[in-house]
Amino acid sequence: MIEFYKYFKQEFKLISSDKAVLSTYLFTTVLIVIFYSYMYSNEIITKMPAAIVDQDQSIVSHEITRMLEATPQLDLDYKSINLLDAQDRLKKGEIRGIILIPQQFSRDLQKNNHPSISIYCDASYMLYYKQLYISAVTTIKSFGYQIGIKNMMSQGLTKDQAISVTQPVKGISYPLYNINGGYGTFLMPMVFLIALQILQLSAMGTMSGTQRERNKLNNLFPLAKKRLGSIIVVLARGSVYFLISLFITIIIIGFVMKWFTFPVRGNPFEALLFLVPFILSVTFLGFTLLNFFKHREDALMVITIFSIPSLFLCGVSWPTIAFPEWIKCISYFIPTTLGVKGFLEITQFGATFEEVKSVWFQLWGVTAFYFILAVITIRKFVYI
Repeated sequence: MIEFYKYFKQEFKLISSDKAVLSTYLFTTVLIVIFYSYMYSNEIITKMPAAIVDQDQSIVSHEITRMLEATPQLDLDYKSINLLDAQDRLKKGEIRGIILIPQQFSRDLQKNNHPSISIYCDASYMLYYKQLYISAVTTIKSFGYQIGIKNMMSQGLTKDQAISVTQPVKGISYPLYNINGGYGTFLMPMVFLIALQILQLSAMGTMSGTQRERNKLNNLFPLAKKRLGSIIVVLARGSVYFLISLFITIIIIGFVMKWFTFPVRGNPFEALLFLVPFILSVTFLGFTLLNFFKHREDALMVITIFSIPSLFLCGVSWPTIAFPEWIKCISYFIPTTLGVKGFLEITQFGATFEEVKSVWFQLWGVTAFYFILAVITIRKFVYI
């Protein structure tokens, strides 16, 4: 117990005395979590300024304009027939998109030439792009259904018959969890864990690279030369990182998610309990990666490269059912794969801890695997 406390205190001093590690690990993680939450907290944008360029100037084009103006997402105060003028306003940031109704649109529609309406979106901010595109496409589709119904009725069908022919299958969407379709609710719980994993590993890699540069591993951890001493060293050092990450996790669940109104439908204490093996697995993975970090800078270069693959392997942006089996197997060795799965189920789907227990045990398996590798790694380097 004395040796455990000794190495615990030593690791804590090493972290607190290294400004780069401390800022990367603690302050940057919290700032990134708050910054990204703020950026995506306005999940539903209304009255977004956009331009309608009506080069057709017909009754049909005016009807489309009226329907677009009725959508709560758009504010079409600017109307013109000059596309270049609208593009200039878009470049200046006065508007966030352009909807162009071309010349002879109504004539082509009458001749069944399948005319098109062009949509120019500001893709610099995803929410602007999403709101304009979805609002415009939904409105244009509705207008198309109306035209189809009128054509059927002109052929002698009743309104109900025309509707059934034009739209034989009526789709009704009921969002179960992300009720408003907000991008922040969809993305942020996953980003929280990936940011924690990436920045903790970067800090641990920077610390390990420093120790290897200065050949201090022998002097810092002589107990690791003993058979069970390496286990004590890994547990003592790991406890420091675990407590820091646990503190950050408490801030995320108890403060950030409530402040920015991201839903926590399950028990927050159960979510925190579920993340215990996740944090431990990240910690022991960091000790295992000591083999790859010979210099301080190596950690930032190597770990940053794998941040995007970690995002995709979580299965949120790309369905895991579409993964090849070998990629699925590899993904389970990345802590965020299982961590994000259980965290989303508790916080977003309202699952109980009992319902995610199988994933929790799998995380403990990953933790045990990396713990063994961490013990082997520390023993290897104290003998160099």
